[in-house]
Amino acid sequence: MKRWLMLSLLILLAVPVAEAVTEAQDIAATILLRGYDCGGRQVSQINKRTDNRGNQTIQATCPNGVRYQINIAADGHVTVSPLH
Repeated sequence: MKRWLMLSLLILLAVPVAEAVTEAQDIAATILLRGYDCGGRQVSQINKRTDNRGNQTIQATCPNGVRYQINIAADGHVTVSPLH
């Protein structure tokens, strides 16, 4: 019994703990998955708005200085476009 308990503890300690993804990392991943260069793994200066139909607009700045707008329609459709 003691060996089983010790083995179980060793296995639990060896398993890496999953990290929570921050909102800034999630937005950067969305930009990258749409084929745009973000220059890093998280964004800054996040501005979010939601209209009365449930559509969401997110504007964020990547570490390389490029700003993007992400539009999320109420039905889940996502588009990304660079801001000039």
